[in-house]
Amino acid sequence: MIKRYISIFCIIVSIVLMATPLGIAMTFAPGPTERITSYFSYFDLIVIGYGNCFPLMTALLSFVILFILVKRIRKPSMGKVVEICVTICIIFSLLSWIIFNTFTIIGACVASFHLIVLIFLKHQHASNKIQSRD
Repeated sequence: MIKRYISIFCIIVSIVLMATPLGIAMTFAPGPTERITSYFSYFDLIVIGYGNCFPLMTALLSFVILFILVKRIRKPSMGKVVEICVTICIIFSLLSWIIFNTFTIIGACVASFHLIVLIFLKHQHASNKIQSRD
């Protein structure tokens, strides 16, 4: 039960971090030798305007994960769905970093919190399997 609450807390912290304006770094080149780095929130539509849909998808999936985790307190059969959604969030973060070069410390923290949730869910899923065998 404690792991569920820690997972909910980690998702809430990651959503708060996504709302900060330092989540996504985008580099613009107004001239051939000049580079300007601007920072945006995961929810900012400018990022989508430049073709990077991964941060917004990560943010929306995080809200879905939070909703399912809260509902899952009463319905434990949704664990596999949450694992899949968290895995997709981590993959979207990695793709955004690799394809669009948007790595920031805030983005790394968001991905780390998602990874913590995934580890807790895998551990809980494994312990549920062991208990069902007994």
